[in-house]
Amino acid sequence: MNRRSAVFAGVAGLAGLAVAVPLLTAASDQNPTPAVPPSPTASPEASSGTRPPRTVRVMPLGASTTAGVGSSDFGGYRLPLGRLVAGHSGYAMDFVGSRAQGPMDDNEHEGHPGYTVGRIRAGVDRWIAAAKPDVVLLHIGLNNLNRGGDPDRAADEAEDLVDRIFTLRPGATVIMQGLVPSTPGSKDQDISEPIAAYNRRLKQIEAREQGAGRHFTFVKAPWLTPAERADASMPAELADGLHPNDTGYAKVADAFYGAMERAHADGWFG
Repeated sequence: MNRRSAVFAGVAGLAGLAVAVPLLTAASDQNPTPAVPPSPTASPEASSGTRPPRTVRVMPLGASTTAGVGSSDFGGYRLPLGRLVAGHSGYAMDFVGSRAQGPMDDNEHEGHPGYTVGRIRAGVDRWIAAAKPDVVLLHIGLNNLNRGGDPDRAADEAEDLVDRIFTLRPGATVIMQGLVPSTPGSKDQDISEPIAAYNRRLKQIEAREQGAGRHFTFVKAPWLTPAERADASMPAELADGLHPNDTGYAKVADAFYGAMERAHADGWFG
């Protein structure tokens, strides 16, 4: 091939290449863009759209039963209740309060041994302001009745306390458990009738509070076997005349847990 022919062939080849490039580009535009792999630092929750359960601030409020007197380690009902709620897919729980007792890491509460309903009412403003609970678990009134107090007056004070809690925390959930009906009293004086009258009055609070649109529920306390009635078939569930033992506290926890589950299902919290 002479030099002139070689130059001509080279020019022709360049022209063919120039035509081919746009054709390749046009073809590539028709192919879908490859998916970009997720960042290795992206959280699984963000990519799946799920969120961790909400942590609900729960204040156990009351007297010595709330503090856990009678249990082997002052865990009271709070220890078994924490275990029941642990791993719940809808909410997690954080006990709050100015006091701390029990073997668990989360052991705060607002239980004051010896306090009547009136003394609890006197302190509730500062306790609620400090802890800002989402849920309040109430177990109150036993010290009133054990000292011969009138059940109707104690119930009036309990109703006033509930109203005050809702004034301080309008969106809160309040779960009040009645007094254990089989409680004999610290001197075995048999306070079963005053307890029954008091519990009936507490139940009546529920209709009024719910009628006002508040998240309040009353839950019956379990019947627990007193030590003097215990035998091989019915082990004791009360440590003394006033307080449950570990077995009794587990039943108190079950009652609170059932009420919390219903409240959560109704959208009251979590």
